[in-house]
Amino acid sequence: MAQLIYETTDPDFADGAVRALQRADIPCYRVGHGYTSAAADLGRAATESQICIYIERDTDYAEANRILVSLGAAPETSPPAWLIGLIMLTAALIALWVAMGWTQAESH
Repeated sequence: MAQLIYETTDPDFADGAVRALQRADIPCYRVGHGYTSAAADLGRAATESQICIYIERDTDYAEANRILVSLGAAPETSPPAWLIGLIMLTAALIALWVAMGWTQAESH
């Protein structure tokens, strides 16, 4: 099953990315038109289309992502582990506080 790997409005980048992925023997394709100056001239800039780049094998994800980043794609980012841990700890403390308040209210 195909997996979305990148979205852009730049058709030149998308074309180059697909060529680079195919040179690396990563089966892929793109869907969408992207932003062109002709669309802006015709007043359609507000309705620009995303170009979605898909890879066909999940096992190629890491290599495809590395290639895209080397071509100038914005790398995937996720919150740091400490921030995720802090959010989970805060949620657990709030749940504990609510549970303790609930049991105290029932005992009165």
